[in-house]
Amino acid sequence: MNIPVSSKEDLINDCKKIVKTQGISGVSIRSLAKEAGISTGAVYNYFPSKNQLLAETIGSIWAEIFHFSNKNLTFTSFTACLEALFESIEEGKKMYPHFFTEHALVMSLENEQMGKKLMANYWDHIKESLLVTLQNDSAIRKGVFGEELTPEEFVEYCFELFLSVMVSEKRSESLLKFVENALY
Repeated sequence: MNIPVSSKEDLINDCKKIVKTQGISGVSIRSLAKEAGISTGAVYNYFPSKNQLLAETIGSIWAEIFHFSNKNLTFTSFTACLEALFESIEEGKKMYPHFFTEHALVMSLENEQMGKKLMANYWDHIKESLLVTLQNDSAIRKGVFGEELTPEEFVEYCFELFLSVMVSEKRSESLLKFVENALY
């Protein structure tokens, strides 16, 4: 007998359970139906394709990782903001082992365009927060930014380095020191 599903959110939460135990590659219409105790046809009522299911699951995990705590997300220091992002990543790695390396692979194999759009939304939000923090950081030494290097360019460079550290297991302290030396 099928158990009624109360919401799409419940199904996403079931997908997140699958990701925690099997990785993102374990998520499918069939595995979700089994986890939720419903028919595969019922899953299709909420998600018209596996791509949509994966996109919404990955999006929910990213949202959870970067909003997992009730911390004040307003920073007066650019390096403190970066440090908080790294802390969020570390917490996310504990909750969802291998997610950071798997999700890009799954989305690129399933639907490269959907994956790129999804990631762009999250990355743009993070970069905007970094830029606002950078612009409000009163401790930055004078003359750091000008025509040769704008705050927007600096954020882009830092974000690329952030992503590199995130997926490669490099030390976040090195990037934080690099940024500190560049700004203060």
